[in-house]
Amino acid sequence: MKKKHILAALLVVTLNFVAFSSGSDNNKYDLSVTTYAENITKANDGDGDAMLAIAKCFETGTGVKRDLKEAWEWYGKSALEGNIEAQYIIGTLYRDGIGTKKDYKESAYWFRKAARNGHKESLLNIARQFEKGQGVLADNRVAAENYWRAAERGSAEGANRYAEMLRDGIGVEKDLPKALKYFKKAAEQNYPEAAYQAGLLENQGVKLPVNNVKPRPAAPKTESQKKRAEKKSATKSSHKGSKKSTPSNHSKKKGKKR
Repeated sequence: MKKKHILAALLVVTLNFVAFSSGSDNNKYDLSVTTYAENITKANDGDGDAMLAIAKCFETGTGVKRDLKEAWEWYGKSALEGNIEAQYIIGTLYRDGIGTKKDYKESAYWFRKAARNGHKESLLNIARQFEKGQGVLADNRVAAENYWRAAERGSAEGANRYAEMLRDGIGVEKDLPKALKYFKKAAEQNYPEAAYQAGLLENQGVKLPVNNVKPRPAAPKTESQKKRAEKKSATKSSHKGSKKSTPSNHSKKKGKKR
C-alpha cells in the first residue's frame, strides 16, 4: 500500500532544485565522486543503505547529474527497505510538500516508523503532529511521551518541551521537580530559555527530584559509636558460635530419637 503511495507521489514531483532533505546531514555519509559507482550495484540488488547513498548523490549532484525526481524515488525505495534515515526524510517531504503535495497523514506514518527505532528527529516530529493534531488525532499524552523519548536520546528541544508539559500538566501529571530536571537537561545543551525557566522554578523553591540528587557522604563515626558497633558485632559472633552444630552433634541427636 505504501509502495503505491510513494510511486504515485513520484508522478507529481516538482523539480524546484532545492535540497529537500534539510533535516538530515549529507556530510555524515562521506559523499564523494565515487559514491554513486560504489553503491549503484548494491542499490539495484535491494540494499537499503546503498539506496540511501544513491538518493543523496542525486539530491546533491555528487558523482552524477543532479535529479530530484531520481532522489525522491531512491529515498522511497530505501524507506520501503526499512532504512530509518530514509523513512525520516520521506516524512519531511510529505510534511513540507516537497516533491509531492503536503500530506500530514503520510508524514505521520513515516515519522512513526522511524520513531519506533529511536530516530531522534522523527520522535520530535511525530510529537509535534500529535500535539497539533496534524494527520493524527490530537493527543497530548502521546505527544508528551514522544518528547520524553526524544529528550532521552539527547534532544534539547524534546527535553524543553517535555519540561513545559510537566510544568503545566499538559498530557502528563504536573510535576515541577521533574520539570526542573528536564529544563536543566535542555539548558546543558544551551537550548534558548531553558536555563531561564529552570531559574524561575528554583526561585519558587522547586528542587530536583530526590532520585536525581547525589547522596551526601556519611559523617564519620565518633569513638563511642565505633566502640558500640564493635561490641554489638562481638555479641552477634558469640551467639552464632553457641548455636552452631557439628555433624557429630546431629548424629547424637538422631541416636537418642531412635
